[in-house]
Amino acid sequence: MLVLTIVIGLAIGIAWLVGCCVFIGKIPKKGRRTPMIVIAVILFILSAIGYTGTQTGAAVGTKALEIAGDVLNEYLVENHSDVQVVSRGVEIPDVPQAMDDLEEITPRNISEFGLSGPLLQSLYQQSLVVGFEILRAKTDLIISFANKDGKVTSATIIAALVWEINSIIRLIALICTITTAFILAIYLCICAVMALKKPNETTVIQG
Repeated sequence: MLVLTIVIGLAIGIAWLVGCCVFIGKIPKKGRRTPMIVIAVILFILSAIGYTGTQTGAAVGTKALEIAGDVLNEYLVENHSDVQVVSRGVEIPDVPQAMDDLEEITPRNISEFGLSGPLLQSLYQQSLVVGFEILRAKTDLIISFANKDGKVTSATIIAALVWEINSIIRLIALICTITTAFILAIYLCICAVMALKKPNETTVIQG
C-alpha cells in the first residue's frame, strides 16, 4: 500500500513537471525559460523527497505504534493480571480511575521491555506523558473501544490511544501533502499565465 501511494504521488508529480515544461516552452521570452525550468525541477525534487519521506514516516510510525501497543499490552498481562482493568475490565463509570491505575502500573523505564539508551528512554517518558494526556481528554473515544460486554480493559485503552495517535499522524501527512500540492499548483498557474501572455503585452499607465 505504501509503495502504491508513493508511486501514484510521484506519477502525479511527473505529470505536473511535464505540464510546467509545456507551458514554459510557450513563454515568449526565451531568456525566462531556462530559470523557470530549473525552478520547476528543483520544486519537483524537493516535493518528491518531502512526499516520499512523509508517507514513509507515517507508515513507519503507524507500524511502530502497533508494535509498541502489543508489547505494552503483553507486559501488563504478564505482570499485572491481578489488576481489574487488565484482567476483567471495568464499567464505563470507572474509566477515569482505570486510567489512573493503568498509568500507575505502566513501566517508567524501557529496561522493563529489554531496551536501553538515554535517547530512547527520554522519548518513551515523553510519549507516556503525552499519551495519558490524550487518553484523559478522549474519554468518549476510550468508551467507544469497549468490549462487546461494555467493559473497558487495558487492551481497549491502548487500542484507543494507538488509533488516536495514528489519526494525528495521518492528519499531519495530509496537511503536508495538501501544502505541497498548493505550492505546486501556484507555480503551474504562474507558468500558464506567462505562457499565455502576449509578447507585445505591456502595461499602460495613464496619467
